[in-house]
Amino acid sequence: MDYSRIVIYIAAMISLAVFLNIGGWFLVVRLIDNLGSRLRFHQFVGIRHLRGRKSNSLTAIGLLSIVGVSFSSCTLTTVLSVMGGFSDDLKQKILSTNAHVVVDNRGAPLDNWQPLIRRLENLREVQAATPIVAGEVMLNARINNNGMMLKGVDPKSLGKVSGVLARLETGKLKYLDHPDALFKDTRSNTLSPLTSSGENGARPTSADALIPAPVLPGNKVLPPLIVGREMARTLRLYLGEDVKVISPLGDIGPTGPIPRSRPFRIAGTFFSGMYAFDEHYAYTSISAAQEFLNMGNTISEIHIRVDRPDEAKPLAATISKKLGRTLRVRSWQDMNAELFSALKLEKIVMFILMSIAILVASFSIIATLTMLVLEKGPEISVLMTIGATRSDVTSIFRFEGLLIGSIGTATGLIVGFILCMTIKHVGLPIPPEVWYIDKLPVDISAMEFLFVGLTSLIISTLATIYPTRVASGITPVEGLKE
Repeated sequence: MDYSRIVIYIAAMISLAVFLNIGGWFLVVRLIDNLGSRLRFHQFVGIRHLRGRKSNSLTAIGLLSIVGVSFSSCTLTTVLSVMGGFSDDLKQKILSTNAHVVVDNRGAPLDNWQPLIRRLENLREVQAATPIVAGEVMLNARINNNGMMLKGVDPKSLGKVSGVLARLETGKLKYLDHPDALFKDTRSNTLSPLTSSGENGARPTSADALIPAPVLPGNKVLPPLIVGREMARTLRLYLGEDVKVISPLGDIGPTGPIPRSRPFRIAGTFFSGMYAFDEHYAYTSISAAQEFLNMGNTISEIHIRVDRPDEAKPLAATISKKLGRTLRVRSWQDMNAELFSALKLEKIVMFILMSIAILVASFSIIATLTMLVLEKGPEISVLMTIGATRSDVTSIFRFEGLLIGSIGTATGLIVGFILCMTIKHVGLPIPPEVWYIDKLPVDISAMEFLFVGLTSLIISTLATIYPTRVASGITPVEGLKE
């Protein structure tokens, strides 16, 4: 991982934030000064207080308050954008490897499914549909066993619904329909360790990608099996290697159920970008899965692709009404509701925790205004003597706090946006072995930036309550005595 780039990013953003804050402060003060008589009374006095040349320490503290609010807003927007990027990346991976809508018979096999698929494909909401045979099995390899979800698929229609097998790292997709071709390539030792999936053109990205078996397999054609990258790593599988798949749903013997087992041949690996998916799923032909799982001509479920994935939930309800209540229709949002609820809750908690940083920065505003009140006590008394009301005094210090918060918030949002755009387009590398992605994802949301800005302004405004109460409590006599 290139840590030097991270250091450069941080140094550049800090320099930019400080420059924007100082420049923004003097620009606003200069602009307000040029307005002259157009300013209201409390605005004119507030600007004079904050830029007082005799109070260099107060001016420095005011600038530090602006920088604190700015950094807090920048950090909060960046964190939310990165978390949104991870959530969006996960969503895209789920949509690319899973169906948008799934139709099943509530766990029971689906028979007479061919007319049902044709009926679904004729619906306006459905773009494509494919049959799936699924069952929990165990893979017995040379070095270890691994539980997995075996899925029987039709490669032709699956490609229209899901992209999970669109980019194989090794092997060829045609082996699912033609296991004899796999047998022929294996026997003739023509399998390539870096086969680019033939027509798909994907290349392995891992040193642990499958390699041809060092010994020839058995002398007969076996059902093909395409496994995930992580399963291949864990079990050290070879391309063309024979493995045994065991199903707990076997025949009934004298002593009880007897597990059913059958040899399969490794026909390739896929990489979906999701660790749990690559570690737990394997694919074979639909006929081989039906025969092995003893399902006859039935299937487990039908996977559907719709035109608008984000509207899959209402579309699933529409499809359910058209099919009747006998079948269960679920959208990808329903099947992953707990995962996305957890991500949403994590984002909310992170927003609350990071908002504390803005709250801490507001303490500098309280300190700045309180010191201003103490220093400007005689001036406040003079103003009240010549006719200023307590409301006018309160407005002066409220305006000062709001000005500090506004400048800090504006510069923080600008720096946060620049930082997010830099990370998004230039890229911040992260270990792909850990995160399954090679750079930090970012999803910039205008609503989140707006919400952070409003939150920062509200906290900055609330920070003026105590100093304004102190200022409005000063009487002309007390101030003039000082």
